[in-house]
Amino acid sequence: MHGGCRSGQTAPVPHATASGPIVSVDDTGTFRIGPDGADWLGPGRPTAAVADGRVTATVEVDADRSWVVIALEALVDLDGLATGAFDRPSVGVEFTPTDRRVGDHPVEQEAQPHRALAFQHCEFALPATAGADLDGFFLLPHRPPTGWPLLVSDHSGRTVMLAPLEDFHEQTIGLNGGTVRVGWHGDLERVPRGFRTELGVFTGPSARSCLETWGSLLQERAGTVRPGRWADELARRPSYWTDNGAAYWYRTEPGLDAASSIVAAVDDLRGRGVPLGAVQLDSWFYPHVESRPFDTDEWTVPPSAMVAWEPRDDVLPDGIPALRRRLGDPPLVAHIRHLSAQAPIASEVPVHLDGPYAAPATAEAYERWLDQCVAWGVETFEHDWLVEVFFGVRELRSEPGRARDWQEGIDRAASERGITLQWCMGTPADLARSTTLTQVTSVRTCGDHGYIATAGQLWAWFAVTNALARVLGLMPFKDVFRTDAEVAGANGEPEALLSALSTGPVGLGDRVGRFDDAIVPRICRADGLLVKPDVPVAATSASMLANPAFNPTPLVAECHSDHPAGRWCYVVTMHCCPTDDPVDGVLDLADLDDGRPDGDVVLWDWRARTAERVGPDHRRPIHLGREDWRYLVLAPLLDSGMAVIGDVEKFVTAGDSRVRVRAIDGGVSLVVLGAGEDVTVTGWSELPPRSSTAPVVHDPVSGVWELTVAVPARGWTTVEVLAG
Repeated sequence: MHGGCRSGQTAPVPHATASGPIVSVDDTGTFRIGPDGADWLGPGRPTAAVADGRVTATVEVDADRSWVVIALEALVDLDGLATGAFDRPSVGVEFTPTDRRVGDHPVEQEAQPHRALAFQHCEFALPATAGADLDGFFLLPHRPPTGWPLLVSDHSGRTVMLAPLEDFHEQTIGLNGGTVRVGWHGDLERVPRGFRTELGVFTGPSARSCLETWGSLLQERAGTVRPGRWADELARRPSYWTDNGAAYWYRTEPGLDAASSIVAAVDDLRGRGVPLGAVQLDSWFYPHVESRPFDTDEWTVPPSAMVAWEPRDDVLPDGIPALRRRLGDPPLVAHIRHLSAQAPIASEVPVHLDGPYAAPATAEAYERWLDQCVAWGVETFEHDWLVEVFFGVRELRSEPGRARDWQEGIDRAASERGITLQWCMGTPADLARSTTLTQVTSVRTCGDHGYIATAGQLWAWFAVTNALARVLGLMPFKDVFRTDAEVAGANGEPEALLSALSTGPVGLGDRVGRFDDAIVPRICRADGLLVKPDVPVAATSASMLANPAFNPTPLVAECHSDHPAGRWCYVVTMHCCPTDDPVDGVLDLADLDDGRPDGDVVLWDWRARTAERVGPDHRRPIHLGREDWRYLVLAPLLDSGMAVIGDVEKFVTAGDSRVRVRAIDGGVSLVVLGAGEDVTVTGWSELPPRSSTAPVVHDPVSGVWELTVAVPARGWTTVEVLAG
C-alpha cells in the first residue's frame, strides 16, 4: 500500500490504480468514487467525528491492484458513539447519489432499472437490487437497512464495489432513504485510540470479477485454510434432515413419536438403496422459552431462545445416543440457536445479557456444548440464528472485536474436538469472518425450503448469494428439499440439481415412503460419494444484477470442473420470479464469467440428451414457463477433435469423484471411479472413436459416442479413447 490523503486537505487528491478506479477527496473534504473520474455514488460528506479531526479518513492505493482503501482511524479514545440506529454511522462518510454531477449516472435508469446490488446484513445475506439512484432496495424490514458488498454497474457491466477488508461486524453500509452511509455501525458505543477499519473500493469489468478480487484478498490477508470439499460426512454423502421444510420438522408420522418417525424414514431410504451419511437433528429436540408444539398446521419459525441444549423429555426421553443407535450409529448434525437469558448455563459461564437473550462472552459455553457433541456422536455442529445472536445482544455490537471473539472461540473449541461447523442464518459479516476460521465446512445461502418465498425466488436467492460464498471458498448448502410430488410438484428434480451443484450438503427431507427413487443416482455414486463440481454454482454477473427473483428474466448460473484436459462448465437457466407468464432471454456463452469457454465446446442438453458443437460466441434463446429450467454441460473440444461429456446419468457429468480426463496424443485418457459399478462414459466426435478396453458405440448422425467401463473393487480403472 502506498499513497494517501486525509479528509480536509487543501487540494483535491485523486487516487487511481492502474486499471482505473478513482477515489478523490476535494478541498472541502468531500469524497467522490467512480472509475475514470466519474462520480457514481454522489458526493460523500464525512460525519462530525471525521470532520472535527477525532477520526482520520485516509485514502490508500496499491497501484498494482484494482482496489483502493478508505481507512478510518480513531486518534483518541472515543465513547458515546452510538447513534440509535445500526444503519446510521457516527463515524464514516455519507454519499448522496441524487447529487451526482450532471452526466455522472453510471447507467441510464430507464434502460437499466436494476444495476445496483447489495447483500443485506440479515439472515442468509439476502441479495437486493436498486436502480441508478441506489435507493429503494428491497430489504427485510425486521433487520436494519444495511448491506455489503455494494456493487454498482454500468450498461457495459463495468462495476464499482464497496466492501470491508476487516472488522466485518463493525462496518456497515446503510441503504435507502436517499443516501449510502459508509462507516462504523451506529450501535458501536466506544472504540480505543488507534482503532482502524478498512473499506475496499474495487473496480472491474463485471460484478463477479470485483467479488473475486475481494474474496481472494480476504483469504490472502487471513491466510485462510478451508477444510476442503470432502471434510465431513455432510460433504461426502446425501444426508437426512429434519429442519424447517422437511417432513418431520415438528411433525411425526401418524402413530409414531418423533424418534420413531425419523428412524422409519432413514430405514426406508436405506431399504431403497439410498446410501445415506449423516442425519440432522433440528431445534425440536431441545427446549426453548416457548417450545413449538408438534403436529400443528401452523407454519411459523418463532425466534424463541434456547433454554438448554439437552433433549426434551417429552420428545426424546431416551436421549440422543439411544436415537443414534436406532439409526445405525450415523454421524449426527446437531442444531443450536441463540441462548435465553433464563438458561441455567447463563448463570454458570460469562455471558453478555440483553433483555430476554444471552450471548456467551467466552468460549466456555461452547466448549461444554461441543463436549456434548463428542459424547453424542455429533460430527457437525450447526449454529443457526447467527444473525439473531448478533442483533439480539447489544454488547456484541457495542465494542469492536466482540463478534470476532465469539466466532473464533467457537471455531477454536470445535477444532480441538474434531467437530466441523455449519453456519446458518448468517450475514455477509459472518461469511467474511469465516476467513479466519478453520472448521466451517458449509454455510446456508438462502431462506428455508418452502417457507415465505416461492421455490423460484429461493433458487435465485441461493444462486446469487452463492457468488459471495464462492469467492470466500465456502461450500453453500441449498437447504433440505422434498421430492414427493404431492409436496414438491415438479420441483424435486431442480432442487436436487441445485443441491448437487452446490458442492455442499445434499439434504433429503421426505416422509416415509415418499422419496423419488430416481433422484439419488443423479447426485452420487453407488457408494454414496457425492459427484460435485469444483466450485459452487453461482449466478452470472448479468443475472445477479437483473434480479431474476422478482423480474421476468431468466436466472443464469454456472459452475465448473477442472481437469488436466480443460474446464467443464455446468450452466442452469431457471424461471424464478413469481409469475405464471413465461420468461424469455438469451444465453450468451461470453457472459458466463468463470465458465466462459475459450474455444469450441460440445454443448450437452442434459434433459434433451442431445449434443451440439458450438463456438465460444454461441448464443441461444431461453424460453421458460413458471419454475421451468434447462441444464447444459459445456465440454471442451480437445485437440483430437473429441469431447468427453462424462457420466450423463449424473447431474455433474464430469465431477472428479466420477471421472478424471487427461488429453493424450490422438485422444484422451480417463480414470473412471466407483467400485463395482458399470459406468457409461458419453462423449462426442465427428469420426468414430476406438478403445482397446471396451467397444465404443458411435452415432454418426449426432456424433455422440458411449463407452461402458466396469470399475473393479479397488474403486478405479483407466481407459484410453482414441479419435477415429
